[in-house]
Amino acid sequence: MIIFISAKDEAKLPSIEAIASNRFMLEDPEGIFISPPGLGLVEQFEKELRMNLTKIDLKDLCEILPKIILENLQLAKEVAMEIEENQVHLKVTDSLYKIMYNEADLKSIRSIGSPLESAIACAIAKSTGKTVTIQESKIHPDSDTIEVIYRLVEG
Repeated sequence: MIIFISAKDEAKLPSIEAIASNRFMLEDPEGIFISPPGLGLVEQFEKELRMNLTKIDLKDLCEILPKIILENLQLAKEVAMEIEENQVHLKVTDSLYKIMYNEADLKSIRSIGSPLESAIACAIAKSTGKTVTIQESKIHPDSDTIEVIYRLVEG
C-alpha cells in the first residue's frame, strides 16, 4: 500500500513500474510516494475480521467495515458506505479524527484523508485490487459529518 502525491494539480497516476520501483520521489509524473496514514488501521480491520481483506468482495466490505469501525473499534458514531458504479461513498459522523479537520494549517487532510479515511481507501484497494483515489471530501462542520467519494481506477 502506497500513496502518490502529485506535485501538480493534475491527477495523472504513475505507471505500475514506477510504483514498483520503491522510490520516494518520482519525476514523471512529478510527485512523491508515502505510506498511508491509515495502514495500521487496515491491519486492525483484518485482525478484527480474522481475514485478509483480499478475500472480501467490495459489496461485503461495505457492509462489514462500518460494523467493525463502530462496534469493535469505536472510531465513530455513524458510518455508512455505498457503492455507485466505480465509486464508493463514505459518510462518517463524529469520527475520532474529526479534530484534524479543524486544523487550518493541516492541508494534507484534504488530499490523503484522516487515518480512518485513508484506512478505508486501503481496504477498498485491497478488496478490489484496484487503485483508489479520494475524488472528493466534504466536511460538514455543524454536524461533525465527513463525506468522502472514493474512485476506483481501472488498470
